[in-house]
Amino acid sequence: MEERRTSDPVPSTIELPGGRLSYVDEGPADGPALIAIHGIPGSVRDFRHLAPHLTDQVRFVRVDLPGFGGSAPMPEAVRSLSARADALLSLADHLGLGGLGVLGHSMGGGTALVLGAEHPGRVKLLVLVASVALSRHRGIGMSPGTFGRFARALELPLLGALLARYARNQYRRRGFSGVEEMTAQDIARHFRAIAALDFARQRRIVQGPLPPTLIAYARDDRMVETWISEELVAALPHARVLAFDEGGHNLQKTRAAELARAIKDALGVSS
Repeated sequence: MEERRTSDPVPSTIELPGGRLSYVDEGPADGPALIAIHGIPGSVRDFRHLAPHLTDQVRFVRVDLPGFGGSAPMPEAVRSLSARADALLSLADHLGLGGLGVLGHSMGGGTALVLGAEHPGRVKLLVLVASVALSRHRGIGMSPGTFGRFARALELPLLGALLARYARNQYRRRGFSGVEEMTAQDIARHFRAIAALDFARQRRIVQGPLPPTLIAYARDDRMVETWISEELVAALPHARVLAFDEGGHNLQKTRAAELARAIKDALGVSS
């Protein structure tokens, strides 16, 4: 088995009008740029296994979404996928990136789709890895609207403590780390971010023009059922598809080398 290398530097920060944004910028400055968007919960560290396979030729920029990692909880960006996309473009402008690829893992795929649909002149490639798609998957469990109602309830002192305990158990069952450190306020922020998902909107997005797209998924993913990924593939018949029998939900770790090769090929650089 190939040894898993990692890259885990201390993130940099910029100040946006809504607050601080934390990011990691690695690879050649003149290489094709790829911005990576983590899931919920998550951070730039989610891509520490993928980075070493890309950064010999690709400028790989990983971002802590607003309210996660070292980024400030910008209220509008927490509530809105479009506002998250705008924050990412502000970072791209700050770094002097013109055309770029966008990788979205898990819940980050929703932001990636919005970014590709709303800014087609900037986004040259979409990479959707174990991504949310067009229907609710088992990892979410509840509707986005229900997540919004839970977020409001989590802010109530007594009820919030009970709901936070329940939510931690759910996170633990799904294999997330750092569960014990999550406060009720943290979980409420996560839930507000999930509530921004709009599956009807995503079905409209895939019916319109999108940049070239690479879809990667594993059939043994316990968070996103195979039929969810296959539904997305069917809706984007011109997309490149990287389907694994094994790899689980975190392909950017378990299948980092294969995923990096496919990304490089889609970006037009040799691996």
